[in-house]
Amino acid sequence: MKTENLITVSDFCVYYNVEYTFIDYLQEAGLIQVTVVNQTDCIPLEEIQKLEKLARLHTQLEVNEPGIAVIDNLLQKMENLQQQVAMLRNRLKLYEG
Repeated sequence: MKTENLITVSDFCVYYNVEYTFIDYLQEAGLIQVTVVNQTDCIPLEEIQKLEKLARLHTQLEVNEPGIAVIDNLLQKMENLQQQVAMLRNRLKLYEG
């Protein structure tokens, strides 16, 4: 993986004012992926948007780590259901049209 596609965990923590342990918890819970490059924990750019959302839940709404895991799970289920509804609507249009 190219290093220009990574952001160090320490840089993210400073910028978003979150604890390093918060990132550790999210990684251990399987909510984000952290990559180690030259003994430095880094976050792939693909994970940044999700991590920003989780960090805002934690800092702005003061949701604790287990609560963030529950919210993330529910949001994923909701997104899956929305995709299924869209697919079923498209299939229904084929039969109606």
